[in-house]
Parts: sequence; structure tokens; C-alpha cells
Amino acid sequence: MTRGLFRLFPILLICAGPVAAAPGGVTLADTAGKYRREGNVRLAIELLEKVCTGTPPACPPRLLGELGVAYYQAHRLDPAQHALERAYAAADNQSERALFANDLGNVFASRSRSDEAVRYYTLAIAEAAGVPAVAVSARLNLARLAPVDQRLADLTSLFGDIPTVADARDSARLYLNLGDQARSLGVPAGKLAYESLDRARLIALQINDRRLRAEALNALAQLYEDRGRRADALRLTEEAITQLSSAEATELLIDLEWRRGRLLREQGRNQPAVEAYQSAVNHIEAIRLDIPIEYVDGRSSFRATLEPIYLGLADLLLEQATATGLVERVQLYARARDALELIKQTELQDYLGDRCLVANARPLQGSSLPPGTAVLYPVILPTRLELLLETREGIETRQVQIDAAEVRTKSLEFARSVREAQPDYMARARELYDLLLKPLEPILAQRKIDVLVVVPDGALRLIPIAALHDGKQFAIAKFAIAIAPGLTITAAVGRDKKGGKVLLAGLSEPGPVLDKLPMHTLEQLAQGEATRGTRSVDPKEGLALPGVTEEIAALKSTTFSDRLLNSEFTVAHFRKQVTSGNYRMVHIASHAMFSQRAETSFIMAYDDVLTIDELQNLLRSEQVQSNPIELLSLSACQTAEGDDRAPLGIAGAALRAHAESALGSLWPVDDEATKTLMVRFYGLLTKQGFTKAQALRRAQVDLLENPAYRHPFYWAPFILVGGWQ
Repeated sequence: MTRGLFRLFPILLICAGPVAAAPGGVTLADTAGKYRREGNVRLAIELLEKVCTGTPPACPPRLLGELGVAYYQAHRLDPAQHALERAYAAADNQSERALFANDLGNVFASRSRSDEAVRYYTLAIAEAAGVPAVAVSARLNLARLAPVDQRLADLTSLFGDIPTVADARDSARLYLNLGDQARSLGVPAGKLAYESLDRARLIALQINDRRLRAEALNALAQLYEDRGRRADALRLTEEAITQLSSAEATELLIDLEWRRGRLLREQGRNQPAVEAYQSAVNHIEAIRLDIPIEYVDGRSSFRATLEPIYLGLADLLLEQATATGLVERVQLYARARDALELIKQTELQDYLGDRCLVANARPLQGSSLPPGTAVLYPVILPTRLELLLETREGIETRQVQIDAAEVRTKSLEFARSVREAQPDYMARARELYDLLLKPLEPILAQRKIDVLVVVPDGALRLIPIAALHDGKQFAIAKFAIAIAPGLTITAAVGRDKKGGKVLLAGLSEPGPVLDKLPMHTLEQLAQGEATRGTRSVDPKEGLALPGVTEEIAALKSTTFSDRLLNSEFTVAHFRKQVTSGNYRMVHIASHAMFSQRAETSFIMAYDDVLTIDELQNLLRSEQVQSNPIELLSLSACQTAEGDDRAPLGIAGAALRAHAESALGSLWPVDDEATKTLMVRFYGLLTKQGFTKAQALRRAQVDLLENPAYRHPFYWAPFILVGGWQ
């Protein structure tokens, strides 16, 4: 079981002497350290940056070191390394150098640069004469990097050295760290883990440190849960909770309440389990902006910790709703929907590496949905698929009994079959229709739903919902379909669809940008193009897009627009045009790759790439802010095959561009099919006043009715993300 939202540090921080005393004898470093330990990392960083980044910086080594640690806890590894290297260079005694060397070792361990981590840990040990706490700390860090078969012996030796540490709190934290490492080694190290953690508990009790005692109880409870001693784990968890208040240990309470919730649920005590999960969610929301995007080992905080908590709460609420009266059921459904929305918000924040951007997105409540529109949340739970359908009339649910692994397998197989234009896609198209839409058919018919907004979960993001089939017709024949990263982060306010200027940017022959991309990226893009059967697989020659010239020309003749083609489509020229604020829509016909993380996703211009972050920077002008882009179209984009986070990039691009919605594709599509669909789509949207979802549906239906393009490969990958009106 993954544990601890803020367990960023391979070892505790052994503090140096006091500096910069504030009124009352409390140092600035102490205050910042207190904020950081309580989970208020942003506040700690802001406090220290005022001193350490001024002109000139008046920042002694101790403050630089504390700033580096705060950056590290926020997973801002570049500034963390820079601050700690400055602190190490400026330190005027061995004790401080040992401390900062140990912290630098942690940073390099986080980067998986083991050789440099070992070098700094070794320096820390050498410099730590007379400071046994730092020496033992660095040796514990080295133990984490040792071969697995050597770790138990190293930890056993270190257990005997901790008593040499004079400071009780430092020794307790060393025992906590050693116990945590031993716990991860499983049964052979169980006795060592228990003895270490129990010693930490006894020391905390002796010095009356409630926070430290709660940490020790939390660690022991996790050990007992791992060993199947559920009753003992629950008892220790509840004892730890009584030691704390929300203000002093929010991040620790998240861990504790989460465990309490899952243990209570195992006992069948669902109501107190709901209360525990809700408490954990409330604590997360209290410090959401301070939660690091990723752990040091590369796992996302969302996937490792946040999603299971939100999903656990939603699962319990949905389960409770099946055994209640109508009024309470409606309330429970609404709470479950809210928990799912928090999942979607946090997941997109995690993908973008920006908690503030999504937090400020425009909300939309279900009661504001237009007539004929429904929002579908398919929720993948371990043993069932839960379908929440929200309309103006409220929320209704249906359940399908199926394992999560089977949902993922079916989704991946279907996505692959249509992505590769295989002829045998229909069986999976019908299976997934039966899972996702058939149980809801009576409600959809009764409510006269013709616009379906899907908030997909996990591997379901990889499938084109439009291509699901009921045995007689595709889903797109019944519904205009939009994809939403979450209802509360989707703008759906429609405007006058006629008029407005379009910026057309196209790249049929890439220029110097090819020399700025790594070979593996070029190969990945070229391989995607080769699936059309019309491209060379040469990493550079295969990236020409000859159909783009015709696509841009056709759109130029049918829309009120300006054009940037090939060498005109430089980053600088694109910036100048876009920041003018003259455009209601921006259409980019160029390679765009969305992968697991926003920072590795990009749009290709002639001379360089535009990352999602850079796209936001381009669109911060007052002109754009006062006249927001309604649609960002990416007609030649693709998402990484099999990566269920990659489609978030299309939503992320829309958010970064401050656009109401984005039109993208899940895989590279035939040139002629793309041109035909785009011309039809823009004609319906700009001249006939169709909504975006309606225009896309009509363009897709027209394409599939052409015998040459009937296979979903040609028309299904185009997805509308965000606002559908």
C-alpha cells in the first residue's frame, strides 16, 4: 500500500544552528520549516524567496538550505539543486557542509542519478565529524541505494548506531526512517521494522511530541496493515488521529484518514468509512496547491495517492445510494459526482504540472445543462463499471459487473483495431457499446438526449466513443459527442457561431525544427505517419505532410481567415498573429504529439516546437484575454498509443490557450479525409450556426457515409474536448 502524501525525503533533515532570529527567538528558518512540515510548502517558499532572491540576496547558508529543501518538497528539483549547491559552497563549517551534502544527495537520488547521490552522501559522512545525526542520516540514504540483498544487513548495523545520536527528536526520526525502509523489505525485516518504529514511538512519548508520536503510530499502523493485522492497524490509526489537529499536520491526517476509511470499509462499517474518506478529501482540498505534482521516484501524486482517496469516497457513496430512499439517494449521487469532479480536476493539474490553472477554470453545474444534453461519467472500479448520467433532471446511475482489468483490455484492443484500420473492429465496438451506452438507452430516449458529453476514465480515454456500435448504427449516428476533462473545468457557454476570423497555420514541409527534436521523437512521429500507408518511415523524410497545403488552401477559400504556411509558420510569426487578439479560432495543421506529461507534449512550427506551457505564454496578451479563442483545432495531432494520460494533452492545450474547446485527433489520419472533414466542419460552424458538437457530428456522419471512408479509422479519431456549444 502506497503511503504518505509528502514522503519526499529519503531521510529526515538534520537542522543546523539557528540564524536570523525573529522576535521571540524564532528564526526565519524555523518558521519556514514549520510551514513546510505542516504542508504549507508554498508559504515556506514565498517567505524564504523574499530574503534569498532579493537584490542583493541577503541569504545565509542555513536559509538557502531550507529554501532548497522546500523546493525539493514541492518537487521543483532544478531550483532545489541550485539553492543547495549555493548553500554548500557558502557553508563555513563542516557541520553545515555535511547537512547540505546530504540534502543534495537526496536531490540527485530523486533524479535517479545514483552516482552523484552516492558522492554527496559520502561527502556528508566525511564532513559529519562530531555530528552523528547527519552521518547516520547519510548512511541510511546510502542503504536505500544499496543492492536489495545488502539492505537488511546495512539497516541492522545502523540500528545499533542510532543511540549515538544525542538529540531525541533526531534519533526518533532516524528510527522512523530505518523502520520504513525495513518495512519495505517485507517479512524478513519485519522484526527490525517493528523495533525501530516502536522505539520512535517511545521516544516521542517520553519527550511529549504529539506530532512525532502520531508519525510513529502511523508507520506502525501501516506495518500492521501490511501484515494483515487489520484491527491493530485501525486501533493505532485512530490513536494517531487523536494526537493531531488539522492545522499542524494536514498531510499526515490525509494518510491516517485514508487508512482509517479503508480499514473501516473492510469491516463493513460503511458510514464511518465514508466520514473518514470525506475527512481525507477535505484535508487534501485544504492544501491542494501545496501537494507536489510528483514523488521523487517519478510516480504522480495523483495516481499514487489522490485518485484512490477520491475514488474510494465516490465508490462508498454510490454503494450507499443503492440502499437509501429517493431524497438521500439524490444527495449521495451529487456527492459522488463532486468527488469524481475532484478526480478530474486533480488529474489534469497533475498532467499539466500546474495546480492553479485548473483551480481557476470556469465551473458549470449540471442544472445549467442545455435541454437534450447529458453528461456521462463512466467510472472504472475494481469489480464493476459505474455509469453516472447527469441531465437537467438530475443524476441516475447504472452498474455493469466487470473487472477493471477487462475494461482496460477491451478498450486497448478496440483502440488499436481502429487506430490501425483493422477490419475486425466491430466485435469490440459492440462490446464497448453494451458496456457504456446500452444500459442507459431507456434514460437517453426518455430524456430525448442528442448531445452526449463524456467524461472518460482511464483507458476509456483512448477509445473514440463515436465509433461504438449498437449492432445497427454507430453512436455518432445517434448523438453529437464531446469529451470533457471534467464538467467543472469545461466551458459550455455558447456564442454567436457566425462570423469571426480564423488563423490558419500549416506545416507541410518542416524546417529547422527537425534539428531540434531528439531522434526517438522523430521516429515516433514518423511511425505514426507510416500507419497511413502513404509515408516514408525515414525519421525526417517521413514527417512531410503534403495534404496540409491542400487543407489550408481549402479552408482559406471557405473561411474568413489569415494564413501561415510552412516558412511563414515560425514561432515568432505565430506569436505576433495570435497575440493580436483578432482571431476567434486557431487552426493548426501540423504535427502535434501528446504524451504522458505536458512538458513532453508539443506542437511543431517551422523553426521550433511549441510546448503546452509556451502556448500559454503566447496567449497572455490583453488582446487575447479580452477576446478569448473559442476553438483551437489541431488537425494533424496524435496521442501516444496505449498511454491513457496522453489525451489529456488536448484538453491541456485548450486550457493553456485559454480556449473554450479543442478539436484534435487520437491518431494520424488520411490527408484527404482530414481535409474533407475540416472543410465541412468549419462551413457548418461558421456559416450555418451549428454548435461545435453538432458540426463535428454532421461532418463525421458525412464522411462515414462515403464508402471510401466508412471505416472508423478515417472519421472516428476526431474528438471535441471541452465546450461543445
